Amino acid sequence: MHNQRNEEHCSRFLWFRGFMRFQRRRDLTSHRGSSLDGRVEIFMVKKIIRSLIILSMPFLLMSIYTYIVTNRRTISTMTIINASIEKRVLTNNDQKTSRSHPQVYLRQSQPLPPQINGTLRLVFLSDTHGRHDQIPLPLPNGDVLFHLGDAAIRGNISDVKSLAKWLRENSFHKERIVVDGNHDQVLYNPHMDFMKEYDGVARVLKDEVVQIAEGKITVVGVSWKSCASEDYSAVSSNVKKLRNESQKGNIDIDLVLSHIHPYIKRGGNGWHGSRGLTEFVGDLNAPLHCFGHIHWTRGVRQTESGTTLVNCATTWNEPVVIDYDPCMRKVKMIHCPFPDEELENSILRNGYLKKWLNDNEDTA
Repeated sequence: MHNQRNEEHCSRFLWFRGFMRFQRRRDLTSHRGSSLDGRVEIFMVKKIIRSLIILSMPFLLMSIYTYIVTNRRTISTMTIINASIEKRVLTNNDQKTSRSHPQVYLRQSQPLPPQINGTLRLVFLSDTHGRHDQIPLPLPNGDVLFHLGDAAIRGNISDVKSLAKWLRENSFHKERIVVDGNHDQVLYNPHMDFMKEYDGVARVLKDEVVQIAEGKITVVGVSWKSCASEDYSAVSSNVKKLRNESQKGNIDIDLVLSHIHPYIKRGGNGWHGSRGLTEFVGDLNAPLHCFGHIHWTRGVRQTESGTTLVNCATTWNEPVVIDYDPCMRKVKMIHCPFPDEELENSILRNGYLKKWLNDNEDTA
């Protein structure tokens, strides 16, 4: 009897122990399964997130590129002149600027402001191509008038003769300076010089360095021959020669004139011109470089080194007027007007001048 009870107790104990082992094994299996399921869920979530990131990357990059192009305020090698950054503080006897940037007027509806005290007023024409009689008269008053080449169209000497006569009748500036352009050449007779037509009317500069405005500023005129060949050794030699002969020692160059445009990285379409000319002007450290050649990129840029670049093409526009301070060697004002409709439809479309238009009619 006693043995029977012991056997029953043992069997019950063994059954309970087996049951507990089974329960524990089931719990462990269940825990492992839930852990595995959790790992699978985490893996799937990561995979979905990774896929979404990969799919959205092109849109993200495009958004960043659009933001940089339309909203950037600086360019790595140059910055476009901020025409509204400088507000002029008018006093009874003088005009002072709050910053070193010149004030730029781009709208044709903005009238030419009065000449700033202590400056020379420089008037620029370029790329008239026989249509100089369409330029509004009277010409702006100033100290010096410049024509930056392409008075003719395809080597037509009658255009140059007509311009010389027109300047004699309509330009009342103290001095007139001219450089030649690619259309001012006789293709069938390379020995014929159009520039002789300016005798008694204007001074022609071909790789020359001169001092004008009673010696107040020094000007370098680059010939079309040097521009076309990308060889600026002749004009560089003349600059060195003048500096060596000068009793004042080193002479600062104030203004570089050329027909062709310089090369400007990220300057926009129409500003990818001569790399050699860019290096030449940079070596001179000139505050101002004026040119033409590309009609539809008339406008203003400024390098990081401080050189103001002005495309003065006047094929369909008014002359460009610049107030230059010879004592400070700084450009103070640029009037480079476009027809308002052309400015809105053509210039603003590329986003370059959109943030830098000078709309401060209250200071005009």
